[in-house]
Amino acid sequence: MPLTVYNPTLTKPRHLLSIAPRAKPLEEQVWGFVDTSKVNADLFIHEIETEIQQSYRPRRFVVIRKESPGVPLTADQINHLAKECGFVVFCFGD
Repeated sequence: MPLTVYNPTLTKPRHLLSIAPRAKPLEEQVWGFVDTSKVNADLFIHEIETEIQQSYRPRRFVVIRKESPGVPLTADQINHLAKECGFVVFCFGD
């Protein structure tokens, strides 16, 4: 039986995307985090909150936990983050 090897790399040239301009300063903002429900995502969020508190004087943190890693955020979760937060950080674990 022959062995088929697939090459997962892109064959088309990619276009570089620039980073979106920051609309607001990071200081005094409500920081939102999405906990992906992966192992250690909660620990990562705790660690990064500590670092952020030392550097940016956040107003507060909002953490939304996904039902499971493969499930998208619900419309209610997205609306809550959009209403409450200046920006959102999507946090992975493992």
